Amino acid sequence: MDGSSPSGAVTTRQKMLDVIAAGTTPVPAYVARLSLRVAAMEWRPGFVAVHFRIPDDLCVEPDVAFGGLVSCLHDQAAGFAMFSLLEDDMVFATTRLDVTYLTVTRPGDVCAEARLDTIDERSADVRVSLTQAGTVTSESLVTEAIRKARR
Repeated sequence: MDGSSPSGAVTTRQKMLDVIAAGTTPVPAYVARLSLRVAAMEWRPGFVAVHFRIPDDLCVEPDVAFGGLVSCLHDQAAGFAMFSLLEDDMVFATTRLDVTYLTVTRPGDVCAEARLDTIDERSADVRVSLTQAGTVTSESLVTEAIRKARR
């Protein structure tokens, strides 16, 4: 697998990315609860750039975003990158999320860029960087297990 859709057809997940990017999809409960709402998004197979807004009330110290939220943003962006790649008969789950915090992430606008690093029939590695005001605040390597969906 090289990161492109083997069939060449637009998948259900790719259509979902377009709806999420347009802001016209209902927000799942976990997205609202974890403050993972997408402010804007662009994507192509194997890549997403997702803009989020970190609310003030998710700070552990004044003006310092909760690290657990930052890791959630990495996982969400990696998941969207997987949405851009997999055929409809495939499912995936995060098996590793290794985040390196480079500097403080503050409340406000952030952009998570997720790029496919490697993929085979059983797993994928996605590299994610979180940028705020032109500075990379954290980076991650996210491993996703891939398998055929059970019907």
